[in-house]
Amino acid sequence: MKLKSYIYQIVLAAVGAGTLGSCEDILEPTSTYVIYEDGSHLTTPADTATSLIGIIYKLQAIGDRVNILGEVRGDLVSLTTNANADLRALANFEAGDDNRYNNPRDYYAVINNCNYYIATADTNAYDSRGNQIFEKELAQVRAIRAWTYLQLALNYGSVPFYTQPLLTEQDAAEVSLAAADRKDIEGICDYFIEDLKPYSRTAWPSLHTVGSIFMSNCYFPVDMVLGDLYLWRASCKGGDAGKADYREAAKCYFRWITDTRSVGDGATKMAYNVSQGRASQWSEYSSSTGTSYGVGWSLWSPSAGAYNNENITLIPMDSASSQGYFSDVPSLYNTEVDAATGVYTTTTNFSITPSQRMQEISAEQVYCLVDENNVPQEFHAEMIEENPLLKGDLRLSGQWSTGTYNITTGGNAGQFTTQSISKTNYRNIIVYRQTEVWLRLAEALNNGGFPRMAYAILATGLGRSVVEDSVKVYCNDADIAFLNELQTSENFFNQYATRNGRLPSEDGEEGSATTMTNIGIHSLGSGYSELNPDYAYPMVDSLDADSNYVPAYNGQSRVEWAYLNMATEQAAVDSMIINELALETCFEGKRLFDLIRFAKRYNNPEWVAGSVSKRDAESSGLYGRLLDERNWFLSWKGQIGMK
Repeated sequence: MKLKSYIYQIVLAAVGAGTLGSCEDILEPTSTYVIYEDGSHLTTPADTATSLIGIIYKLQAIGDRVNILGEVRGDLVSLTTNANADLRALANFEAGDDNRYNNPRDYYAVINNCNYYIATADTNAYDSRGNQIFEKELAQVRAIRAWTYLQLALNYGSVPFYTQPLLTEQDAAEVSLAAADRKDIEGICDYFIEDLKPYSRTAWPSLHTVGSIFMSNCYFPVDMVLGDLYLWRASCKGGDAGKADYREAAKCYFRWITDTRSVGDGATKMAYNVSQGRASQWSEYSSSTGTSYGVGWSLWSPSAGAYNNENITLIPMDSASSQGYFSDVPSLYNTEVDAATGVYTTTTNFSITPSQRMQEISAEQVYCLVDENNVPQEFHAEMIEENPLLKGDLRLSGQWSTGTYNITTGGNAGQFTTQSISKTNYRNIIVYRQTEVWLRLAEALNNGGFPRMAYAILATGLGRSVVEDSVKVYCNDADIAFLNELQTSENFFNQYATRNGRLPSEDGEEGSATTMTNIGIHSLGSGYSELNPDYAYPMVDSLDADSNYVPAYNGQSRVEWAYLNMATEQAAVDSMIINELALETCFEGKRLFDLIRFAKRYNNPEWVAGSVSKRDAESSGLYGRLLDERNWFLSWKGQIGMK
């Protein structure tokens, strides 16, 4: 059977792979799935566009789970009494085979379409200029397949694996579902690192908008996915065994940070910097009525129709609830508002809210207010008393608000609580964003042997002076060579200046006007972290009154002393990174996986069990269960998972 409309082919193939009716086999295709004639290939430019778009839109089926599976099972959100039974089962790590959020078939539908594309794309097809027609699209399809397999492994722990398209029931039967033949997280990383490496710098396809979505914001940067694969593999290995992979991850992340590729329609991806413009600040000013205090906040938001430099990758969801893949995420986190009247609806209300643990992490931070001379100042206790959320880091208070809405004028009986979390109040699902890449880079650098450089990303911002004065002086020759390799001949470090002033150029003059200011990520919610004595580097060597180095390490050199203390410093900086991941990426669906990655790195389930059991009072009973790694993951009918 051969269909005339190719876009209909790809959609039908996706549906056939994803909806198996009453079938019990995770991979068994239905008769409607086999729709291509033997030997058919993707051969024309039209094929490249429609098939890639079809794969991207097939991701809609797992869009909500990108957020829910990683967040509800973490420690940063709690469920309200409005939460459905399936959400509660997830939060308690008790999701069964019939749980609506436990459907691995949807992931395999994406994977099977990617496998078909890779197997049938005509790699010998060239355009009139001699360019391979499918090169850019193949890179994207391989990146999407690798990312989807990684999500499966992170959620299920151990997964059936195949890379050829399943077009018949016989094809599916030949894929082993036996536990011994499944790939774990490390196995998935092993395979796809080799699969993706040749595509690291491949340009993006020249697609533009589909509906209101700019297609470049739906692409999966190969270097971002590859960096994640290296980071996870390194963490699974643990200790020094993963050191080389951490460094490869750092290279991948930094390549993407400094990439300035064309993204279509005349737009260019900018090199990333942590912007001072998004920083939260206390402000103080005098007036005739006395002193006033205020908080400034600028929050990222997904955009459509143009390339968004903060939001790297999103899954485009449908725009109306009557359509097939309309996201439930906004209504799970936010009180719904009637679009026509602007009035809150009362038929549904939010199910997910910031946990006590999240509020504690935020409040434990020390905000650094400075005067005009950059001297740290005391907090303004009276403002915190009025709004306790203003204590500590301001990112939580900047995006989370609650209130009471009067349904009628009939008093308390006509009231209900409202909630808005601005980060989750959009129809599309964010997969990657810019600030997250910096945090991944910090994690990779710290565990690759550069804790002071990782700390700089958190506290001061990264730039040439930081690397030269605060990192290289603690490094041996081999590690300095790695830093030079990371910088490359493009002198990437020279593109960045810290907030305290521009870096001098190589000839000693002031940096150019194009130098980007980098601030520490912690400063996005906690003020001037580079001047905050409570956010100082956890290991400080000896300095005299003039800040000159004093060699007081029992005869050791500064470099020798640094390497002797490396493990202690790395553990301390990792503790700072895991908190920063909570403050910056809360409610984005990453939390459980961050905790698992740290637990594997240190071979210590306490990272998961200890954190999740502190989510709220109801979660304390989870501690013992989560000491067993098998309970971190989902399973389905004995065909996928670790149980």
